[in-house]
Amino acid sequence: MQSNASKKLILPLLIVVALLGGLFYSALNKEKQLVPSMRSDKPLPEFSAKVLLGTKQVNSKDIRGDYWLLNFWGSWCPTCYVEHPFLMKLKQQGVTIIGVNYKDTEQDAKRFLETQGNPYKFSFFDPKGYIAIDMGITAAPETFLISPEGKVIFHRIGEMNERVYNSAILPLINGSN
Repeated sequence: MQSNASKKLILPLLIVVALLGGLFYSALNKEKQLVPSMRSDKPLPEFSAKVLLGTKQVNSKDIRGDYWLLNFWGSWCPTCYVEHPFLMKLKQQGVTIIGVNYKDTEQDAKRFLETQGNPYKFSFFDPKGYIAIDMGITAAPETFLISPEGKVIFHRIGEMNERVYNSAILPLINGSN
């Protein structure tokens, strides 16, 4: 008799556990937010910084003419390693990506690009995070789509991947043509 009562309790308990497990799994796999940026539809702030691989200074106002991605990254960032192969793929497709190495050492940042490959047209070196502060960055990686006029039109917190690029960025680029 006790086994019948146990069976009656086990089934509802299993259903509850399965539902909670499904909710938990759904929450973990939910798309990271595509958040409106405080910079959305505003001009890219003007900044000048040393280029990581080289000796020249580059000013942000000099980067105009086509759509491009601005990617904040660091050698200390595990998710930056995850997104890096996709950024390399975008480079091979002719997408212009400009990096901002964020709160890193120059040696570690250069080693990262030497070992992982360099998807960037160039990468600003921002060891103190001043450019990141101007852009409202909270962590790395974060990626912005910049219009030919130099306006921020998209902001991604977290890993840039093929699904996000195809579903969020390409429609913005193609919709304006």
